[in-house]
Amino acid sequence: MNTIANTTMGTVVKMKTTHPLHFTGIKEEQKFERPTDDVAGTFADALMKAVGGVNNLMAESEELNQKMIHEPESVDIHTVMIAAQKAEIALNFTKAVRDEAIRSYRDLMNLR
Repeated sequence: MNTIANTTMGTVVKMKTTHPLHFTGIKEEQKFERPTDDVAGTFADALMKAVGGVNNLMAESEELNQKMIHEPESVDIHTVMIAAQKAEIALNFTKAVRDEAIRSYRDLMNLR
């Protein structure tokens, strides 16, 4: 149930959250703390990790799609759409990086 209270600083609306993705009152700076970078790895390790992350996003999206088909009440449509968009953006970015790497390689090969 929503509660409205007037204070000297304005109107404060307290809402009950029912979903874990809803606003929790945590400040934005606290929510996205920077992870430590692993700079000791090789380029191949970093590339494999990035491609693995894209693969994980694609697998998660596919799993949510299948769950939506077989158990529609168990998953929220917003969650399915967000996962699909994350996977699509990651895949498009990966394709763009690949295309640029191939173009750069061809440019280097044509240098004389």
